[in-house]
Amino acid sequence: MEVIHSCLKELKPLMQHNYGHAMKMLTQLIAMSKYVKLRADYKSGKKCKQPCLKASISIAHQMGKGIYFACQICYHELYLLKHHHLPPRKEYTCHGQYSLLDNKAILHDIRIYLAAQSLGSVTPLTLFHHVNQVVLPALGIEAAISESTAQQWLKLRLGYQYKEAKKGLYIDGHEHPDVIKEREGFVEKINKYEQYVAYNFQL
Repeated sequence: MEVIHSCLKELKPLMQHNYGHAMKMLTQLIAMSKYVKLRADYKSGKKCKQPCLKASISIAHQMGKGIYFACQICYHELYLLKHHHLPPRKEYTCHGQYSLLDNKAILHDIRIYLAAQSLGSVTPLTLFHHVNQVVLPALGIEAAISESTAQQWLKLRLGYQYKEAKKGLYIDGHEHPDVIKEREGFVEKINKYEQYVAYNFQL
């Protein structure tokens, strides 16, 4: 119930940006809250042989839903206990599956690690070792990623691009031609502005 209440608090800012998705999550959290209480009642009575099944079906019926929703209640409870949040939307995941990188704590630690690395030293292998040996154990998560997963994270989620100057080398996007052009244009504007200010100050 503490996890459910925590998730309910996190829904408030989401209401302003994605009301439809927030209402769907709210429905799921309310259903789980009712389910937990009803299941406890069934268990205390000691007469119900399948308290989880009966409670989930009963709550789904109360909310005008069917057997699929009842199954979702049980699934969401297990997921919530493990990850402390509801499953992410399918469009936010690869092939509709949850990714460890969707965990904000993991993403935060990885970004700190990458920011501390010198330019041109980031590779899928180094990220692979750091995540499995440092990040995940520090967070108490019993999981591991493969080197190919680290490669996908760098390319698809973290904004790094592969360069052939060195095998397996990934760098961020600061040296892209379009970024360099935009940066030079910005510097040129600043120089003109400084010259303009200096000229008018002399006047």
